[in-house]
Amino acid sequence: MQKRILIPTDFNVESLNTLKRALESFDDGEVEAVLFYSEYLSDSITDMLFYNPEKRLNELITPVFEEALTILVNRYEKLCLSVNIELFHYNNATALQNFAEAREIDLIFVPKSYKLNPLKNGFDPIPAIKNSNMPLQEVSWENNAEEVYEDSLGYLFI
Repeated sequence: MQKRILIPTDFNVESLNTLKRALESFDDGEVEAVLFYSEYLSDSITDMLFYNPEKRLNELITPVFEEALTILVNRYEKLCLSVNIELFHYNNATALQNFAEAREIDLIFVPKSYKLNPLKNGFDPIPAIKNSNMPLQEVSWENNAEEVYEDSLGYLFI
């Protein structure tokens, strides 16, 4: 049976621990994960005319993040894992529910103690997630690695 999960990200490698912990909760079956980044749209008409979500994602995804995601997908290949990355632009629970329902999401995973660090024009979607009626599971992990640097692949092995 295929499960579809939704996970917020800020494109820091450490945020992928939410995906890792979520995948650890599945024994078998197919899992489709949707990572999403939340940011406000520009008010500029020119920006809106030339807005391209794919181009914006390419600007946000760092090579280290992409490598870490590839490692996770390979590590959990038994789940026939597929991962999509999308943008979300509205900071309210109703819009989030519509976003999740359109993608047929079964469960949303959010970090319990990790605070998302959105970039310029970004926002933390966790309050909207908690206000929605979507099934939610909080995951936690210990950050014991003092030697691990930000945007380091070491965050995945904590």
